[in-house]
Amino acid sequence: MPLDPAGPGRYFPSGSVLGLTVTVLAALLDAPAPGTLDPNTGMPVDVQQRANPPPVEARPAPGVNFGQSPTSVTPPATRPPTSSDPSAPRTPLMRPRPEAAPTNMPPGTGPSDQATQPSAPAPDPASLYPLSFAAESLSLSDVLKSALDGNIDLRNSAIDIAITEKQITAALGAYDVFFLAGATASKAVTPQRGSQLTFNVGQQQLSGNFGFERKLESGGTVNFTVTTTRSSTLQPLNIQNAAAGVRSLNAYFVSPSLTLTHPLLRNAGVRVNRADIDRARIARTQMEANQLQMAQTAIHDIILAYWDVLFASRDLENKRRSASTTSEQHRRVKAEVAAGRKSQLDLDTIYQSLVARENEVVLAENTLLDRSLTLRQFMGQDFSGRKVLGVLPQTDPQALAPREIDLEGEIKKAFQANPQLRSLEIGIASRRVDELVAANARLPILDFRFQFAPQGRSIDQIANVDTGISAKRASWPEAFQNFFTATDVAKVNFNTGPFADFNISGSLNFNFDIQGRTPKANHERVVLEIRKAEYNLQKSQQQISMSVIRSVNAMRTASARLTITSEAVRLAESNLRAEEARFRVGRSTSYDVLFRQDELALAQFNALSAQIDYLRATVELQTLTGQLLPSYGLELSGAAAPRQSSSPTGGRYR
Repeated sequence: MPLDPAGPGRYFPSGSVLGLTVTVLAALLDAPAPGTLDPNTGMPVDVQQRANPPPVEARPAPGVNFGQSPTSVTPPATRPPTSSDPSAPRTPLMRPRPEAAPTNMPPGTGPSDQATQPSAPAPDPASLYPLSFAAESLSLSDVLKSALDGNIDLRNSAIDIAITEKQITAALGAYDVFFLAGATASKAVTPQRGSQLTFNVGQQQLSGNFGFERKLESGGTVNFTVTTTRSSTLQPLNIQNAAAGVRSLNAYFVSPSLTLTHPLLRNAGVRVNRADIDRARIARTQMEANQLQMAQTAIHDIILAYWDVLFASRDLENKRRSASTTSEQHRRVKAEVAAGRKSQLDLDTIYQSLVARENEVVLAENTLLDRSLTLRQFMGQDFSGRKVLGVLPQTDPQALAPREIDLEGEIKKAFQANPQLRSLEIGIASRRVDELVAANARLPILDFRFQFAPQGRSIDQIANVDTGISAKRASWPEAFQNFFTATDVAKVNFNTGPFADFNISGSLNFNFDIQGRTPKANHERVVLEIRKAEYNLQKSQQQISMSVIRSVNAMRTASARLTITSEAVRLAESNLRAEEARFRVGRSTSYDVLFRQDELALAQFNALSAQIDYLRATVELQTLTGQLLPSYGLELSGAAAPRQSSSPTGGRYR
């Protein structure tokens, strides 16, 4: 069958004369000038020199660099404002269609002439597909600061810590020094009745005391009291006949006393009597661990939500870039179709792919809004009346540096600093204090009391003619003098030196519960609670170990994927450039170019997924080992420094 000169690859039957006539006429009208057919391909060749097609610039890969630590974040370079800013006007998606060329075009600017002119630079994908909602740029540090400042749970935990501080102060107050004082006044009248021997018929007394008392950490109590008393007694001259006359006898007393009360068995010992202080301090440590765990959970969720927003933002950029590339290809093919070098089928195929990519842009935009709302929810923001909903992440982990991880070392770190394990250890320490008190309660009661009370007295001296003793009035100075240098004028006392007048007493009190069922049951109950808490600690350590292993393995897997996907992106970009070059010279089809574009989009998605997975695994490991807050330079206000021991007697407390 002869070749149809109207177009390459077209044939006509030899028996159709009418078809041959029409074909020859069409060939005479539209045939190119001699020498304009390529003898190898049969494609028409223009006589005039055509401009070379514009080079296709290589798009940057997602960028898998290796350098700094994955936790070190550096702010990206300042970008020029794009239409994705909140102030940018909203424009509809650009969807080029294979429409006819405008009729008002000036001469010499037809489709074939446009194809010969240099192509205009491709528009920015962000301006070609702007966001449909207002968004603001936020860095990770701004997000974390806002979350810590506005988190109500963290504020409540800080108040709980302050409450436990007051509880510690209250427990320490049991060993304060107490000042004691008092005064007493009395008057008694007892006239003689019948044949009663009467030593006094009336008495007036005024007494005052002051002293100090303090509870000892070992369980006892020490008391020092000074008592001063002035009494006036109406003493009859004849004890058998009060009517014979009475005389007033004044007396002054200065009596300090020292009293020591101390248990010898039950409630004896420093550790038992400081149990309330230890409980209060352990409660503070428990509140600090709860605050740390709460903060780590909040920061963990916020960082992961921020990386999700970063993933959605980058995925949107990739899909914009893919749609923009397809749109540019659609524009070129449209010009070639208008020039007669491509068929309408090629244009429709590209347009179908363009519509699918624009649909992916819309879905990615919706995903970005959803992730932004989740992040704002974790930040504790209110959505009522809020105009700006979207978040454009500005913190870009410029360098991801996979490192060798010591699995055993990470597990040890988790055992030492994990807030959950620390909380369980603190609970065991608190129960050990209870066990110590319960064991001491099983002992019998044996209390000792000792008192030493010297005194100085001054009493009126009645004159005695027989002995030559003159009358003398009692006074306070003489009472104090007799307290230190007591001298009996009558010289009938056994002791006339210092502390001549004193009282010493001592006593023991014993109490024993023969059956002892209540203290025994309480002690055994606390022991069982300790054993249960230890089993729970072992179970939690097992779970934490498994989580650490999974996180480390996830980091290793993501690290390997970083290298693989980076190479895949590089190869996909190279293949796409080569395929586009072959397409421009007619050695490839639109299907092949679209297939290479899909390969690049998939490679970029996989590379981005590997980066985000590595960041997520890093956050998980930092949370398990208790290094999340220090890694991001965060400190909790009012939190105490980590303690080396949770033991109530071996640790340090604030």
